[in-house]
Parts: sequence; structure tokens; C-alpha cells
Amino acid sequence: MMAGAGPPARSALVLALAIIVHVGLLVYITPAGVIVDPLVLLAVAGGIVGGKGTGASFGGACGLASDLIVHTPFGISLLVLTLMGYVSGSVAEQIPTARWLARAAVASVLSAGGIGLFGGVGWLMDLVYVTEAPLVRIALVTGVASLLTNPLLERVLRWALIIRPRISDLRESTARGG
Repeated sequence: MMAGAGPPARSALVLALAIIVHVGLLVYITPAGVIVDPLVLLAVAGGIVGGKGTGASFGGACGLASDLIVHTPFGISLLVLTLMGYVSGSVAEQIPTARWLARAAVASVLSAGGIGLFGGVGWLMDLVYVTEAPLVRIALVTGVASLLTNPLLERVLRWALIIRPRISDLRESTARGG
């Protein structure tokens, strides 16, 4: 069905599914009393998979989607997730041959940093309900969630954004017999 669809249609499908999971499921699953935002995880994974430009674009789409469902001033999530996608792409370009566990660890740190950036922007805008939130706990839970889900998210985003594996990835898999 989606075999002939291009990256915009596939990306829209992934974002729609992430919003449905966020609103319909993750609000009921609250590890340590906080809700994990899958759009932050997607923005970071999009940057790691696609690089700076694709990461910023996909992060912007994630931010726009987040602004539509989160009760903060419009544009905060757009700004933060665009920056996170770009930064993730920049970091991923510095570690092009990293294995999946190293990429997941980097995604974990970046996702937690995205929560910190969101809190910093909320502080600059004097949003009391953002700065009074347990940001450290939210960042830790988001980082762990990113560590656990990043390999799956990278695979989904390679499909959605139609990104072919790098030559080094192909050599690694054939050397291991895969």
C-alpha cells in the first residue's frame, strides 16, 4: 500500500501514529510519574538517521505536531524539536560508523538534553508550569525511553524517509554474516 509513497507521505504516517500512541496510550503509561513524549524521540532519531538537514526538517514537523497537542505557547515545541533534529544530525555526522548501541546512547543523551532545552525556553518565557515540572525526572525517563526505543525508531525512520544504509553499514552486516 505505501510502497510507492514518497518520504512526505511516509513521514506523515509515522507522525500520525506517534500522535495516536502519545495521546491514546502513553498518557496512561507513566514511569516515575511522567509521560514520555515520543515526538522528542522521533526528532532525535530523525537527525541521527538523516543528518542535519533532514533532522531539522523532520524535527520541525515533530515540533509542529507537538504544538498542536501540547498546551504551551505555539512555536516552542517547533523551535526546540527543530534544533534537536539539527543537533542530532550534526552529532551523527561526527560518529558515522558507530554501532547501534553507541547511537542509542547518543540519542538518549540528546533526548534528555531536548527536555532540558524545552525547560530552558520555558524559563526564558517565564512559563511557571514548565519550570515547576520535575524536569530532571522527565529528562531521565525520556533518556531511558530513547535508549530502549532508538534502534526501532531508526529502522522506522529509514523506511519513512527512504534513507538507504551507508556503505559502512552494509560492509558490517556482510562481515557478520547478515
